[in-house]
Amino acid sequence: MHARSEQMADYIADRLEFITFLACCSALLALLTGMSGQQALAFTALNLPFGLGILLAMALLAPLPAYWRLPGITLLLAAGALMTMQLGGEWLNPLAIWSLYALLGLEIIWQARPKAALAADGRGQLR
Repeated sequence: MHARSEQMADYIADRLEFITFLACCSALLALLTGMSGQQALAFTALNLPFGLGILLAMALLAPLPAYWRLPGITLLLAAGALMTMQLGGEWLNPLAIWSLYALLGLEIIWQARPKAALAADGRGQLR
């Protein structure tokens, strides 16, 4: 039972990391591309529901083989960027939107990497 609770904790931590990454990158890219503080906050708030939708859709795509998941996730990211542009209006900088969704793609790739298991020797030292 202990291993299962660790798996759940890791799963939840990965998802929280994704949403935190989305919020931080949204605000940073908005400010770096010349949006005001209010616009950066609005940009971040606009992207959070799309990030949650991407997480939900990725969970639905998870049972599929990799050759179906990759184009599915690519379409999700492109659709999220296009919907953000559609809902945002004139004040949104397209560079910020496309940069954000490119970074989200890199984050998804990073989270999908194989994770090495940590092993401890007899003295409690990590190898």
